[in-house]
Parts: sequence; C-alpha cells; structure tokens
Amino acid sequence: MPDIHFDCPKCAQTINAPEELANQLTECPTCKATIEVPVRSQLSSSWKTEYAAKPPSPPEPAQAPPPPAPTPVPVFILPPIEDSGVAKALTIIAALEFVGSPIAGLSVGSGYNGNEEAGWIVFLGGVISGLILLGFARVIQNTFESSQRLRRLEMLMERDYDKKRAA
Repeated sequence: MPDIHFDCPKCAQTINAPEELANQLTECPTCKATIEVPVRSQLSSSWKTEYAAKPPSPPEPAQAPPPPAPTPVPVFILPPIEDSGVAKALTIIAALEFVGSPIAGLSVGSGYNGNEEAGWIVFLGGVISGLILLGFARVIQNTFESSQRLRRLEMLMERDYDKKRAA
C-alpha cells in the first residue's frame, strides 16, 4: 500500500502515514501536535528527489548532565579557649578568705577575752592568703590558656601542612 506524504502544518516536518490513516487524527513525531492525515499526498511532484537528496535531520544533542555539585569544603573550627577548673576553685577559696577574714578577725579581737592584736593578725593573714591564692589562680589560668593557644597553633600548622602536601 502506498503511503500518504504531507507536511505538518505546525513545524513543516514531512510525515509519511499509511493510507489506512486517511482522514484520521495522528500525532506529529517532531512537535507532538495533533494533525489530520489528508486523503492523498500533498507534496509536490518533485518530492521524491527532494526527499532523497535531503539528508536526515541530525538528532538533537542530548542535554549534558548537570555538573556535579561541588563538594562542600569542611569547615575548620578551632576549639574555644576554656577556663581552668583549678583556677576557678582557687578564686572561690580566695573570695571566701576575703569574706571570712574580717569576720574571724572581729570575733577574735572583740570576744570575751578579746585580743585586738590577734584579731588584726587573723584579719591580715586572711587577706594575704586570699591575695596569694588569687595570684596562684591567675598563674594557673594563664598557663592553661597558653597551652590551649599552643594546641590551636599546632592544629593550624598541621592543616596548612596538609594543604601543601595535597597540592
């Protein structure tokens, strides 16, 4: 059976349809428009030479897959510098010395058989020991912070070394 040859009215694609589909609706393979197949071919008489000479249209290039998502760069976070528990404890003890030494000095100096000199000695001893404890607490805290800063510096140097080695 001969085929019916006609052009799609939407995209001008040449379509070949069997004669049985005359006067029926079909779908254009290119633009997917619904079109009616004519009763006979509607192409010019030179269709065969034009069709044979015309190379088939190249297929549309497939869309390239999207580029892979960039891998997230791991965030490098340095640990925070913390306070020393020992320094906190010594600071609390020093505060208790400062609060307790005037009370103890007054109770010793103004008691039933009060001795003012002993009261002053207790008071000054409490203040001096509180100051010494605060000094120790500060030294311990500074040492603790220095060790943490040194560790952070080592971490940064290791990270920089790893970057150079990877390159």
